[in-house]
Amino acid sequence: MPHITVAVESTVGSSIGRNDGPVPDESDATGRGGWPVGKGCVEDTLGTDGRPIQTMVLLQEPALPGDEVAAWPVAVLHLNDGRHDLDEVVCVAEVESFVDLVDTTDLSRWHAEPAAWASALGRLTPESAYQVTGCGSRKEADRLVATARHSFLQLTGCLE
Repeated sequence: MPHITVAVESTVGSSIGRNDGPVPDESDATGRGGWPVGKGCVEDTLGTDGRPIQTMVLLQEPALPGDEVAAWPVAVLHLNDGRHDLDEVVCVAEVESFVDLVDTTDLSRWHAEPAAWASALGRLTPESAYQVTGCGSRKEADRLVATARHSFLQLTGCLE
């Protein structure tokens, strides 16, 4: 499973969490009884739109804008904003609390179905109205990140 670094831009509370696992401290900044979700991008990647790959990352604690979070991809949300089809990589922070959340098959056990991610995304980007059109596997997310990293290395001349 490839590890990535997510540059966090913003964080919101979510409804994502396990009923039988550890739960966030009720005094945390989420105020929603679930783990915080951050929005950001994968550093050193270049997507087809010329920007770094966009991500949402499940966090143990809220992150501040500019924080870097070590994570691993678990899925890809296929979205439409009314004009464009977009892909958003869904990740989890590299912390023990999330060790058993590794692929789309694990999402329902965590109440982390695409609708929960879309709800968090709606609060993270209130100026955009996203429609979830599908959900891809971890393998698809890994491929998307690898392709975007390769494109970045080609552009920067670092590809050997």
